[in-house]
This record gives sequence, C-alpha cells and structure tokens, in this order.
Amino acid sequence: MLLTGPASAAIKDYGLKDYVRVSKDLPHSETQPWRLVCTMPYNCQFQPWIAVESAPGKIITFNSSNPLVVYLTPTETCTTTEGGRTYEATNWVSGEGAIYTIPAGVTVQAVKYHETGYDTAFAGSFKCNDNDYNMLWNKAARTAYICMRDHFYDCPDRERVGFWGDGTPELDQCFYIFDSPAHQLAKQLVLRKLEPKFYPGQHLEFLGDYGLWFYYMQTGDQESIRAVYDQTKTFLLATYQFGNQRTWFDWGKEVKDTAVIETCFYYNCLGTLKKMALVTGHEKDVALIDTKRAQIQSTFDSKYWQGGGYRSSQVSSPDDRANAMAVNVGLADRAKWDEIYENVLTKKSYASCFFDRWVFEALCKMGKQEFAMLRMYNRYKTMIPCSFTTLWEHYDRWWASHLDAFDEASSLNHGWNPPALLLSQTIAGVSPETPGWSTYHVLPKEAFLTAMKVVIPSLKGKVTVDLKKTATEYSLMLTSPANTTAIVGIPKGSFANLKSVRLNGTVIWNGAYSGGISGVSFNGEDSDYVKFKVRPGNWQFSGLGTLRLNSPKPAPQQASRAQPLDKKSWTASASVADGTFLFSGDKIPIDASAANAIDGDHWTGWRDMTGTQHPGQWFQVDMKQPQTFDEIVLDNTWALWDSPDRYSVIISDDGLNWSKPVASGSGQLGITTIAFPRQTARYIRITQTGGSKTYHWSIYELDVCRKN
Repeated sequence: MLLTGPASAAIKDYGLKDYVRVSKDLPHSETQPWRLVCTMPYNCQFQPWIAVESAPGKIITFNSSNPLVVYLTPTETCTTTEGGRTYEATNWVSGEGAIYTIPAGVTVQAVKYHETGYDTAFAGSFKCNDNDYNMLWNKAARTAYICMRDHFYDCPDRERVGFWGDGTPELDQCFYIFDSPAHQLAKQLVLRKLEPKFYPGQHLEFLGDYGLWFYYMQTGDQESIRAVYDQTKTFLLATYQFGNQRTWFDWGKEVKDTAVIETCFYYNCLGTLKKMALVTGHEKDVALIDTKRAQIQSTFDSKYWQGGGYRSSQVSSPDDRANAMAVNVGLADRAKWDEIYENVLTKKSYASCFFDRWVFEALCKMGKQEFAMLRMYNRYKTMIPCSFTTLWEHYDRWWASHLDAFDEASSLNHGWNPPALLLSQTIAGVSPETPGWSTYHVLPKEAFLTAMKVVIPSLKGKVTVDLKKTATEYSLMLTSPANTTAIVGIPKGSFANLKSVRLNGTVIWNGAYSGGISGVSFNGEDSDYVKFKVRPGNWQFSGLGTLRLNSPKPAPQQASRAQPLDKKSWTASASVADGTFLFSGDKIPIDASAANAIDGDHWTGWRDMTGTQHPGQWFQVDMKQPQTFDEIVLDNTWALWDSPDRYSVIISDDGLNWSKPVASGSGQLGITTIAFPRQTARYIRITQTGGSKTYHWSIYELDVCRKN
C-alpha cells in the first residue's frame, strides 16, 4: 500500500549540484553509443540533468545507478533537438550515482544532479572516540533522511510504503537527528487512520511506548494524543486478534516466538493506553485496562517461563526478540535477567536490524551495555567500512538469521535502522522525563567509550553533552537550554571506586550530598547512578575515583594511506563475455559488463553469471600505460557474498607475457584489499584459484592504488 502524502508536504529544493566524479572528462563525444557514470557524495533524492550539443532526434536515457529504482520509476529518456540544450528528468529517484546512456555523435558538455528532499535540517550529532560508531550514526542519519518525503518510507527506491513498523524507529530518530520541521511527519504518522488488516503486529509495535507515547514525550502534543485515543482503544480492546503465528513482527523465515512477542507488545500498548486515558480525560477506562494488564502479568510466567528463558510452544528454543521484549516491558522481573542474558541474549541473534533495537535496549536496561555495543558492532560490521552512505535492509544482505541465500533485492537504504537513536538516546542517555522536555535526564551508558559528544535537538533547544574519561576522572559537561530541568547521573558502573563528585570545581558529593552551589539539588542515589538536578546553563560535572577503561572491542580500521589511480581511460575485460543478469523476482535485466567494475560507482559491477566460482576465471584491467602501484581493492559489497574464494594477481607490460603471481590470498566479505611490494606494469589480471558451489564472482568496483 502506497500512502499519498499531503499536497503541502514541505520539500526543499537544493538546486543543481556538481557530481563528485564523472567517468569521462567533459566535454566528451564518441562514435559509438556510450555510458557516462556519475557519482554523488551521498545517497539522496535527485533528478539527473544534462547539457548536450547534438543533432536532432537522438535519444538519451538517464536513471539512478541503484537498480531498485526501476521497481517504481522507469528509466527516463529525452529526445534531442538541434544545437545546445539542457534536459532534466521529470521524476525524482534515489541513489548515490546516475547513469546516462549517450548516442553516438552527441557531445556532453556538462552533467549535474538536482537534489530535493524533505525540508528539515540535520540538527543532532554524535561523536565518540571509536569511529566505527561515528560512521554508524552518520549512516543512520543519512538513511533516516532519504526515507522521508511525503511520509516515512520503508525505503525510497523499491516500495516507498508507509509501514507502521518501519515508521516507529523513523519517527523516534527524527527527534534525535533533525530540527522541528521533521516533527510534522511524525505527527502525520500519529494521526494516520489505523488499518487493522494491514500488518496488525506492526500496529502493536507503534501504539505503545515506542510510537505514540514516544511522540508525546518528545512533543507534549496532547491534542494529537486525544485525537487518536478512540481508534487506539478500539484497536486494542476490540479489534486485535491474538493467535495468528504469521502475524508480522520482524523479518526472517525462521520460526519466531510470536505468542510471547505479541503478548509483550500488547501489554506495553495497554500501559500506553492507560497513560493516554489519564491525560485525555478518559479515566473511566483505566479500570478495564488495569484488569487486562493484571491478567497478562499474572499468567505470563506460568505460560512462557521455561527456566533459562521465555518460550512458547511455537518454538523449540528461546528467541532473543521475545526475551528482550519481556525485559523491556517489565514482564520479566530482575531475578530472571541474568538467566535471560546468559542463556538467550548472548546466544541468539535472530533479530533483524529492525528488531535489534529492542534487544539493544533490553541489554542496556539490564546493565549489559558493553555487550549491546559489541553486538551492534558485530552485526553492522559489513556496513561500517563499506562505501555505501546508508544502512541496509538486512545484516550482511541476508535475511535476518542466514537461513536464506543472499537477498539481492533487499534495499541498501532502509529506514528501520536505529543506531542514531540508540547511540544518542540510550548510550548518551539523553531523554525526556516529562512531555515536551521540561524535565529530561542525562544518564549515560557509555560502556567502553572514553569520549563522547552528543547534541540533541530537543523541543526546548539543543542539549549538548560532552563526556570524557581518564583513569581517575569522569568528566561530563552539560549545556542545558532555557525552561528545562536536567537530571544528571554519574554512572557508578564506570568506576571501580567512585570517591567524589565535583560540579564546576566544587565538591558536591563524597559519599553524601554536600551542596554548596546555587541551581543544583540532589536527586537521589541508586545502584546505578548518583543523580543531581540542575537548572538551565553550563555545568561541568567531574566524578573522581578509579575508572574502568578496558575495551573488549577491536580498534576501528585505520584509513588507508593508499591513493587510487585515475582510471577514466582504462578498459576492462574478463574470462567471459559481457552479459546481464535478471534482477530479483521481477526479472529486471541488469548490465554486468566488465567496464562497470572501473566506472567509479559501487552500485554497478561485473558479475560472471555463467556459473559459480571456479578456478581459471579471470578479470583484467588495461591501464593504457605503465603505472606504479602496490595495492588493489576489490569491492563487491553490493553482491556481498561474491568475494573471490581464492585469487592470484599477475601483471604484464604487453598483455601477452605475464609475471609470476605478485600476490595471492583469500577474498574477504564485501571488500578485499590486496597489498604487495610496489610494482610497475600496464596490465593487471586477477585469477580465481578457488571455488564456490553457491556464489558467483563479482567485482563492483576495482581500484588500483599507490601508497604515499
């Protein structure tokens, strides 16, 4: 189902922009039809533009290099008239590159792209000492932006569907990434008429604390909550039907513990309905809601607790999603947390990148934020270093738990990815305590991070938290906007021994609150935090003692110092003739020519579709003149599992007489970097020496590099 957005949807026109790379130096013309491949700095919504000099009647085609756009937007054409003219596509598409097919004799004078997008600005930010998480936050923010226009999209290319499930993290993240105009899209989703037959499980994911109440806490918009109260009550108390094992709560084809998952979400939704009733004048409904919640709570353990985890008769082993939700919604009491952690959450990873948000939050609620951060890193490990600027529909381009083969039609820009939300709200610990941010808290769960700066674009103004840790000091600087009260917690778990807390240089706690500074008061102490309340302004907290600084996470990859050589004039060939492959269930023909591997666009590539990997396949580059180099990078992230099983590299000056191998090895998932002693040659040939019964060999971009 495709939603129709309001006619007044606020779309910003960013104007014509220059591509960051074009595959040919312009002006350019050829005597045969040719392709011009252009790249942009990030994934965006755009229309290709071109200026040409041409005879009349020539047909130029243009589209995104992202193959998924043809599901909704056919490749456009323009027919030239005599002389010089400019042309622009009429429909917007999305992607990180554009492909123009140019007829013989047409001279391309210039190309640009016309970017548009929802009229909101990036106002939040996150930066820490581990660049892997910085990259994740930035890619999540870019993903969130490209998946919003007239409404929140699941993705901007294949479907543009307004799912409630996808919309839940998209609504949530917009309050941590964008300025206030984004709140209008969130409000639109809140006010949308429910459709009980359209993914009812996703309605449950949205109608509780994670959708409706999240929106209310961020905005204080009581009017909208009042407007949707009746439809929410009807859906929960009269419409929703339990017991359908096929009700969608997450991706993947393995059996999900739907019975436990839907019970948890339903319980949470009832809690939200009660809060809605109390703020909208429907107190008479509270008794019935309380009765239903009590019935669930009183039977939950007897129905589902199997010792070591929650599990219904639908599954043979416990599901990480079901157990995480039991923790999140409060049905799993603290006495069971250790068993759930040890037996389920550290052992199972069925959740997709959509549902992993709730596993992450459960881990942090249990005080296991270190493991939550490690899980996030390990599950996003192929997305972090890749050249794509957005996050994908599936981890590793598989369905959720590797029970299906590579899903080539999955999007590489899916709005349900939550790292920006999780890092800014949960890890930095910044969230409203009262609707509209009049009171909010800063309760960090920074785990093994030693430095972190976050900006939250709250309704009251920007909240800035700057955290640094050394062996003896936990420094937290807060800039708090006007008309707010902030609750700030110094996390005890960051210390082996917390001795004292200073505020603006004055000791205010050394085992007990001592006061002495205007504008601050004590807010109590529990097993997790020593907490204080502060008025608006700038505050420098320092926790003194002995801190835990060990990190179990591998250090981020260092950026390569090698510089790619200019390849605009190069040609490529392979052991098989150029061909196409039929893309996905729609059987869309996609070009897989060797030239795609050196066109500068990682969305286009060479694929040997004549068979799976086998010894003797080769791919060759003619650099047209001798070049000096010491590194080759093979990027097949688009076809992630098509890395060469094993390879050898040989070089030549004439394409006839070849060297002994200068390098050999095994391919790596997504990106294979081949380093060797410096060589000088004109030709490079990479030969497959291994094999795979499952995967083809693909190269979506090849770079030849020279280290500085």
